[in-house]
Amino acid sequence: MNRPAAPGFFRHLLLLWGLRLNIGLNSGSGRSPLLAVGAFLLSSAPAWGLGVTFYGLMRLRPVAESGVWPFFILNLLCFVTAAVWVTWPLMSAGVDDHSELSRYAPFPISSFRLLIASTVASLFEPRALVFYAPLTGAALGYASVHPVRMQWFALVLYVLFALLNAAWSRVGLHLVLNVLREKHSAEILGGGFLLFLVAASFIPPIDTSWLTTAIGDGSVDKLDMAIIADATIALGRVPPGFFGDALLELSYGYRRNALADGLGLLFFTLVGLGIAYALLLRFHRGAGRAGPSVKESGDNDPFARTRSRYTTLVVREALDLWRNPRARLLASVPFVLAILMKLTSGRALFEFLLGASADAWLMGGLCIYGAVVMASTFSQNTFAYDGHGLALLIAAPVELGDVLRAKNLVQGSAAGVMALLVGLFYRVYFGRGSALDFLCAMAAVVAVIPVLLAAGNFLSLYFPVKFHASLKRRDKLPLTASMLGIVAASVGCAPFVWALRFAGTSGPTGQTLAMIALCAAVNGVMYRALLPLALRLLDQRRELVLRAVTRE
Repeated sequence: MNRPAAPGFFRHLLLLWGLRLNIGLNSGSGRSPLLAVGAFLLSSAPAWGLGVTFYGLMRLRPVAESGVWPFFILNLLCFVTAAVWVTWPLMSAGVDDHSELSRYAPFPISSFRLLIASTVASLFEPRALVFYAPLTGAALGYASVHPVRMQWFALVLYVLFALLNAAWSRVGLHLVLNVLREKHSAEILGGGFLLFLVAASFIPPIDTSWLTTAIGDGSVDKLDMAIIADATIALGRVPPGFFGDALLELSYGYRRNALADGLGLLFFTLVGLGIAYALLLRFHRGAGRAGPSVKESGDNDPFARTRSRYTTLVVREALDLWRNPRARLLASVPFVLAILMKLTSGRALFEFLLGASADAWLMGGLCIYGAVVMASTFSQNTFAYDGHGLALLIAAPVELGDVLRAKNLVQGSAAGVMALLVGLFYRVYFGRGSALDFLCAMAAVVAVIPVLLAAGNFLSLYFPVKFHASLKRRDKLPLTASMLGIVAASVGCAPFVWALRFAGTSGPTGQTLAMIALCAAVNGVMYRALLPLALRLLDQRRELVLRAVTRE
């Protein structure tokens, strides 16, 4: 009997796309694929608005007739698109968004083919379309005003630019996955953060005085165009800027220069693929390792001193969260964002726009972001991290409601501690922000946490999904659950936004703090009122949740 032929490359590519469409809705074979396609289109809908906006921007007369602004905008968009796309695995902590890295490791597919198929498949995700939409609209708008010769070659350059970003995005993803697989991942992340902080201290912040001066005069005509031209040239000399520079060369008919830019894009794409392939091989060599055991983690029976079953559950949840690789990555993101904000002089721009309220907005925004990513990531799928351990909890002589309460306590406390550390770091690192700014930020965090926990309890009961503790992919939450989670986070953040908008640019006052604190108290009461209902639903749906989080 002849062995069946191995699937070809395009078959593997279709399998990857089909897998992502199915898990995009957490759907099985019994659900219509049209729902997954509809979810895909709905998720990528913002791309249309962004593309049309930048298309119109490039056709504005002041921009279209300028000899500098079109190229500055193109090169800047190239750089920003590449930076966001490459760093997205870190910024979103989305290290479990690519199941094929672990799921396909035992399959008859070579690591190289898997890398290529995964890289190509990543270009057609909803977030990829949203990220590339501004640059796509700007490039089409530029081409409509300045005719581009060899349009087919311009299209090839665009494909090379997309592949460049996809390849280096694989580098970032595989690097983070390899770090999180290490037994001392927390130490590595902490050491990397300290090195980044030390290195950033030697880099002078960007001078934004020229921009704020021009805006203050009320016209871009006041800008020194030599600075814009130098910035355009500098952005065009880094690999992502080769695409914008090539469009410039093609519009003027310099085909050889455009070809050189295309070869540069191809070279750096191949370099990125080579590094990503080496990291993928290293990841696959450790794919069978489940992670450090309790003995290796260095804990000396942390349950020896717990005096009640509830305390034991709290300690258990705290240890699980502490050892979770994704939690470690999430904890580093707000601090990295703060450092980048200082390097890019982001605070100076916010101070010009928001006046005395700038520190309240920035400190509160970073604190809320840290609390939201920490609380929502785990609370909206709270039982998935138990896996088969949930069966033992159900069979144990404990109230399952106590398990949910313990999870809420640990997740809410972790979010609060995270926000507190971010707020203190902002105050020390920037040397700005008053005590009132800090209190408003903490009150905003107290307001958002109960909303996230309450929404997370119900989402965990109605949309339970599986999670692999060994960094294998958990099934994505359905689009409905994701949207509800976003709505809950928006509702929780609304008091902070409304209070600061009411304060204007004069800075927060005692009335601002009182408004946020009052909303926090209301949200806390609502959480307490909804908790008994969540506990009753948990008792009714325990078997459904168990089947969902233990399925293979």
